[in-house]
Amino acid sequence: MIESSRESGREFIAGVAEYAQRFGPWRFHWQPVGLKGLARRLGDFHCDGVILRDVADWREGIPAIVLGHTKRRVAGAVFVGVDDEAVSRVVTTHLRQRGFRHFAFCGYEAVPWSEGRETRYCRLLRQEGFRVACCRVPLTAGTSYRDGKKRARLKRWLQTLPRPVALMAANDDLGEQVIELCKEAGIRVPDDCAVIGVDNDPVVCGLSDPPLSSVKIQFRQAGYQAAATLDRLMSGRRPGAWSITAAAGEVVERQSTNIIAVDDPAVAKALRFIHDHAPRPVAVAEIARVSGVSRRILEQRFRQTLDRSVLQQHREARAAHIARLLTETDLSLAQIAEQCAFSELSHLTRFFRAVRGQTPSAYRSRVADS
Repeated sequence: MIESSRESGREFIAGVAEYAQRFGPWRFHWQPVGLKGLARRLGDFHCDGVILRDVADWREGIPAIVLGHTKRRVAGAVFVGVDDEAVSRVVTTHLRQRGFRHFAFCGYEAVPWSEGRETRYCRLLRQEGFRVACCRVPLTAGTSYRDGKKRARLKRWLQTLPRPVALMAANDDLGEQVIELCKEAGIRVPDDCAVIGVDNDPVVCGLSDPPLSSVKIQFRQAGYQAAATLDRLMSGRRPGAWSITAAAGEVVERQSTNIIAVDDPAVAKALRFIHDHAPRPVAVAEIARVSGVSRRILEQRFRQTLDRSVLQQHREARAAHIARLLTETDLSLAQIAEQCAFSELSHLTRFFRAVRGQTPSAYRSRVADS
């Protein structure tokens, strides 16, 4: 009982199917529906186990895996959530690399996963000394936000934000709606307001104008793990763990955040150069030459504008590029090391661990196993 109307549900189902093909055969009862279509009883048909969204009705006594949407936990069932701490960290890193100093969050009212992302996003930015403007809308806003008064309220809030501002939307649905309202309000995206969503639904992100940047969530891996856990439950064994976490991947960058948001032209040139040359090692002196000022002056302006050094900025951009290769390709570590101009695999490992706190293989395994 998982929806097929969004990429998250489809990817989760694909992970379940992959497990069943390897360790089945299983017989499935499933119908393609949206979230609202799940709000019904299981019916009278017999089943040995169930995987469902928490908006669906579940008969206790049947082994169950519950994929969260409106709840934080469901008693008696293994619960599947998203690593919202990692999601927020990936978003803040992406936006800070582009030089933003004004931030906002648009989420849903009384929705646990949205509130969790808002809390973590705000905390991470406040730790760096930034304030975050926040707005919450009814849950229906992400799919059919046509109420004139509610649209006007959100539009007024968008107009009050300082510019340029970086806005995180709780998911892609809401991100697409925010971009639509920005256009109605005469707010340019990404020049005045850069917008980033979560889930990386290619349909929603592609319908957005401009196309929406988004964080990819590893729902396929979570679906595979959910099926493996349900297999244990149906055979009378304990689940091993009562929670499954869908890991956060990297940002899939599209036009909605493709901007360098700093007033200092030298820093802007340096940031663009760092972004465009993330795969390879670049000396700070080379970055300074491109910026048109001396290394000492560029370092001073980086500290004033971004509160970090030129080297720190480049190392984080390079690590983010490596992380995308680890999660979005099947390249071996040796191939990634070669593509990113590391002379030895050990050098790649040492660099990535210094920046991200874990080895490349551990990072790839964590994402794949989550």
